[in-house]
Amino acid sequence: MALDLYSQEEKIPMWKKLLAVFAVLLVVTILTIFTYNKVTRIPQNNTIINNLNLEANKQGTDEQIMQKEYLLKAQKKLNQFKELYSQKPIFNVYFENFQTWLYPRVAFSSATINVKEAQISLKGETDSLQSLMQEMILLDAKDDILSYTLSNIVVGDQGVTFDIKVKINSGLFNRVNTNNESYEQY
Repeated sequence: MALDLYSQEEKIPMWKKLLAVFAVLLVVTILTIFTYNKVTRIPQNNTIINNLNLEANKQGTDEQIMQKEYLLKAQKKLNQFKELYSQKPIFNVYFENFQTWLYPRVAFSSATINVKEAQISLKGETDSLQSLMQEMILLDAKDDILSYTLSNIVVGDQGVTFDIKVKINSGLFNRVNTNNESYEQY
């Protein structure tokens, strides 16, 4: 007769069975959560992070943002200057015509130009009254000169000094188009 040592089944305690079932359920739950995150959540988050990185790269670094703000302020000031510059009168036409109004022996020491009233105040000097009369003849002959007034005429040993106010055609302060086709009034 032989002894059967293995015939009796060992009884596994209930707590070990429950622990094994709980461990299997825990492993299955963890694998399910991991798979869900790996397949769904992580790619979504990566897409969001990539989009945020692209937006941050478009904006640039803090230094680039500060430089951009500085450039925008400079651009605003340049635009203001450009606007002011475009509103100023152009004196090219005036100076070109002014050269034709002068008698060679007459010199002007100062000039004040009033664009709104199209009036010029000049302080001049010449060697004699005859030169001053020649200047008056030149001014009378010019179509751009509407009127003039002589004042403070002083005859001395050094020559003649005088003040003259000249009312001119306001078209002399117009801006000439680049095509030289027409004038644009300010």
